[in-house]
Amino acid sequence: MGIGTGVSCLVSKACNGAELTNCDGGVVLQHAAIQPFGFLLAASPDWKIVRASANLEEFLGVSCEHALRQPLSGIIMPRTLHAIRNRLTVIRGPVMFERLSGIAFAEGGPIFDVALYCTEAGIVIEAEPSQREGHGGPTLSMPAMMARIDQAPGLEAFFRESARQARAITGFDRVMVCRFDDEGSGEIVAEAARSGIGSLLGLHFPPTDIAAQERTFHARNLFRIIPDVDAAPVPVVPELDEHGRAIDLSLSILRSVPSGHTDYLKDMGVAASFSVPIVVDGRLWGLFACHHYAARLLSVERRLTAELFARMFASRLETRLCRLALEFENGARKIVERLLGAVVENTALPHDPAWLAEALAGAVPADGIGVWIGGRTALTGLAPSQQKFSALIDRLNGMASGHVFVTDRVAELWPEAEPNGDVAGVMAIATSQPPRDYIVFFRQEILGSVHWASSGPAEHDADSQALAPHKSFQAWSELMRGRSLPFSAAERHVAETIRVTLEAIRRLTR
Repeated sequence: MGIGTGVSCLVSKACNGAELTNCDGGVVLQHAAIQPFGFLLAASPDWKIVRASANLEEFLGVSCEHALRQPLSGIIMPRTLHAIRNRLTVIRGPVMFERLSGIAFAEGGPIFDVALYCTEAGIVIEAEPSQREGHGGPTLSMPAMMARIDQAPGLEAFFRESARQARAITGFDRVMVCRFDDEGSGEIVAEAARSGIGSLLGLHFPPTDIAAQERTFHARNLFRIIPDVDAAPVPVVPELDEHGRAIDLSLSILRSVPSGHTDYLKDMGVAASFSVPIVVDGRLWGLFACHHYAARLLSVERRLTAELFARMFASRLETRLCRLALEFENGARKIVERLLGAVVENTALPHDPAWLAEALAGAVPADGIGVWIGGRTALTGLAPSQQKFSALIDRLNGMASGHVFVTDRVAELWPEAEPNGDVAGVMAIATSQPPRDYIVFFRQEILGSVHWASSGPAEHDADSQALAPHKSFQAWSELMRGRSLPFSAAERHVAETIRVTLEAIRRLTR
């Protein structure tokens, strides 16, 4: 098979909807520019150069204009071209790319590290000067790093130790573990930082801090590197092909950075950043976000080590989260079993609202509980007044809400709720036929439980105002006004178990 035929087959696979999501209606990120720490060549299926970055001459001594429409063999020596072709034959799947390390494009020329991937229009070759660190690099310490995070006794310690190990790999001034919620808001749950730059631990930020297209980029790519926020983007020429399409750089390592994001980093005094996605159960759970206060280009070797660490971290995190969910459900099951045991001794207990509220305390994480049985009530912890609780029950009875009703924005359901009041989340369990009796778990507004881990965001020097964290927190606060922490799927499952148990008890004690 010739080189041109091989690439043609690969492009055909990419565009049949089975191999690459950018051809089957998925999101394609298009930016016709790259960062200047490397160069780019794009080739058509017949192996001719159809695009090149404007800085090509800086790396290969060939101008961008001269390279366009030439065969790749005109600027890449046969041995390297053969190696590229062989790597392309193993690319499979929607988000895959291949690498070549320490190769030259011309005999006796400089050595590059290369990334290869396919787009609808052909193949893309990205290259940057090699930074070989030699033997004894950070990869050799991976088992020890994993052992340290495995020994962490809880999630908080697990996150904290993982941030420390990620900082040991990258050498950045600050490394943070950022967690996203279902709507894209984020929280810094752990950090490791050099002394004297303050803390961002506990910072919450809105979805707008990471644009939707950047989030899509993180979900598709192994990492995101910005060695210098002041570096000028390098255009890819031509900007549009003959079909009017920009080049698809959704898998690009060199891809340029939206100005809004670099402005955000500059506001924080950050000069370089590096982030690695944390993917748990197939979704973007969060990021390892690394900041440096001077320009810093991380070597390919350390980037790949960080990416491997993030994958292993994600696997262990998934195991821990599954274990915690199981422990939670086992704990809730024991509460239900104790409830059943008590009823055997005294069949009147399930009709006592105060006893039921006490018996179910801790079954679902909540700040308060309300029980309504035939108009008799019991309210404990953070809960509304008797009058407002009665109004809520009337509202629930007027809804076809099913057996378990959940909301983290109770004001939308319950107009009587005070604006910005303490109670913001409700899980209501109907335990009889209409008009129903209810067990209601209450949660406070998220803002009531948020605290900074330090007096404020970092201050780096007299010229850096570090305004971005404060602005982000204020924007997030406005977004979270009147909302509680959502009830999880595991908590809903426990609520359904409580409902079924109480209905069975009532049938037996009539």
